[in-house]
Amino acid sequence: MTSAIMHRRRVGETISPLLGTENRPLSELLTVPRRLAADVVTGIDVPGFDNSSMDGFAVAADTLRGAAAADGIGPIPVTGQVAAGVHGGPVAPGTAVEIMTGAPLPPGTDTIVPIEATQPGRFGAAEITVDLDPETVEPGAFVRRRGSDVGVGTTVLRAGAELTPARLGVAAACGVGELEVVTLPRILVVSTGDEVADGADAGIHDANGVTLTAGLLRLGAEVERLRVRDDPRLLLEAVAATDADLVVSTGGISKGAREVVRLAADLDPDSAMVFEPIAMQPGGPQGCGRLAGRAWVALPGNPVSALISFEMFLRPALLGLDAEADARPAAHHRLAAGLDETPPASKLQVRRARLTDDGIVFVGGSRSHLLHSYAESTHLVFLPPVDAPESDRLFAPAGDRLKTWTID
Repeated sequence: MTSAIMHRRRVGETISPLLGTENRPLSELLTVPRRLAADVVTGIDVPGFDNSSMDGFAVAADTLRGAAAADGIGPIPVTGQVAAGVHGGPVAPGTAVEIMTGAPLPPGTDTIVPIEATQPGRFGAAEITVDLDPETVEPGAFVRRRGSDVGVGTTVLRAGAELTPARLGVAAACGVGELEVVTLPRILVVSTGDEVADGADAGIHDANGVTLTAGLLRLGAEVERLRVRDDPRLLLEAVAATDADLVVSTGGISKGAREVVRLAADLDPDSAMVFEPIAMQPGGPQGCGRLAGRAWVALPGNPVSALISFEMFLRPALLGLDAEADARPAAHHRLAAGLDETPPASKLQVRRARLTDDGIVFVGGSRSHLLHSYAESTHLVFLPPVDAPESDRLFAPAGDRLKTWTID
């Protein structure tokens, strides 16, 4: 059997030629998830000038020390005001000016006194006294120095990073108007089988089309959905009529008599599909290659198998990750109790679980139709076999703690 990592490589090789890059304005990236295609280097300091971190009074530390009295500091004349967004004029020694949060420090000052540390404790007074110990006064109090967040020339974002709200904010703060991002292929999600077709006598609802489309849209892909009966010619014709770059199908790849994707591959003289069992449970049957003139990734039809296959193979490939990179936030956790069933020999078992104060607790069994258990879970848990191949070391435990991925 092929290992999970080996199949990840094959899926990655199928999808990587479909990934491109483009420059997009920052305003167009706020609602469309993307990953960076290139490093971002700031051309400015952030902050761009020394500024106040408090509403208060800008003053020189020497002024505060020079106005020290037995019962405090002052009185100190207040000669003006500096608001955020403007540069104030020079401040004479022995005086102070009102200053707002974010306003640049005016020349002649090096310290901020919070309004709460003054009397009368409000703006508009002709003079203030300061409730501070003169011995503790040091220049720079409550001042955000120029470049204290990032300095000019700093690489602030790395290629491959997901553009989270915080990272988009960093780009904006550095004055970056557009970013070079990875583009994804147009994807057609095909749910196969007479049972999901309209009017089926013993039909089922198409959960796979919904879960996969939702997952792909959250990666920023353009997605179209299609349901096709167990008719290989109809499948080829339906796919050929779309403008998809990549087809992701569910079902039709196992050992049955009506495995429509396998039958379609037999009909297509240009097919270059590889169907093989993967040493993984659930999600054993897999297919990958080209069919109907399209790159094609064929997933199993059971809903948990399809969703775990998406996490294991499609997500990392579309994110441009290395085959041995974690596709989700990873950690190691202990089981709160022992195993509730014996894992299969020589297969990587992927279980669904919740993280509690006592450790990982399995949710539901290992069966591949238990989608509700998946929806109730917070983590995927990896149970590799004792004889796991070296290529699957990504999923290895750490002592008595099992490898986990956090899932949405």
